[in-house]
Amino acid sequence: MQSLNTIIDHRKRIRRVTTYINNQLDKKILLEQLSGLACLSPFHFIRVFETVMGQSPQEYVFKKRMEQAGFNLLRRDCSVTDVTFSVAYQTPSSFCKAFKNYYRMSPRKFRDSTTEDYYNRSHNNFRSVRKVRNKARNVLLPVIKYLPPLELVYIENRGAKAANFTESAPDSFRKFRKKIAKEGLTDLIGNQISVYPYRPSSFTDPEALSFVGAIINRKIEPIPGLKYLTLPAGKYAIFSHWGSFDFMVQTWNQAYSNWLPRSGRRLRDAPPAELHLDSGSAHDPLQLTACLMVPIQ
Repeated sequence: MQSLNTIIDHRKRIRRVTTYINNQLDKKILLEQLSGLACLSPFHFIRVFETVMGQSPQEYVFKKRMEQAGFNLLRRDCSVTDVTFSVAYQTPSSFCKAFKNYYRMSPRKFRDSTTEDYYNRSHNNFRSVRKVRNKARNVLLPVIKYLPPLELVYIENRGAKAANFTESAPDSFRKFRKKIAKEGLTDLIGNQISVYPYRPSSFTDPEALSFVGAIINRKIEPIPGLKYLTLPAGKYAIFSHWGSFDFMVQTWNQAYSNWLPRSGRRLRDAPPAELHLDSGSAHDPLQLTACLMVPIQ
């Protein structure tokens, strides 16, 4: 059993690697480069990466390239050849073969049959690569709960970097808390929450949308500058996360790429969310204990 310090150290190392990968999808990526970023031998690096991310480095790179290719194809000014080179494939034929293996359709059929809105609204940001055996040795196990409708008050948060909201969310949380205090609503507010109704349209997307707010204890009158949302009742797979928000994406990866493919569960048509359990008392709301809520059928 790994110690908490070891888990945190491994997450920091792999965080450096995944950030690098997400920004280098149009270039050749070598195992030696990635292990060097993690300051680990290639042999040890692969095993640490699999433990943290639920898949091998090669599988992660392939998945991210195919996701980026999907985004690029839905931009009508991108040809299949352009997309081929944007994700570091040498020829359109090799790219089309890989793309069809991932999406079960050709790039042209994908472009003709998939709307950009549908693709962007998909909440399965961390879906696993199909037909790939998951090699993670530690499976993060959730608690399955049926939750009643959750009433939320929130403000919109914009901006994703490396396909997550680590940099933009803290400022939005501060604005939200300031607005709540100004309106005298502090006593009505429960745990803070982040909701992800959309997936970023690219790995660096200044317009990517998420919601930051809190659960409310009872109905309140509409207030300018605040929005309201009801998360529908239903089953959730709830995963525990401890530590910095910087490593939250790795817990999400464990949930979607490691646990979900093995569980036999199917996703429900509802947005995933993060419930920040101790954010009310922390100086930084994103250094926290949190529950990651994956809606399932």
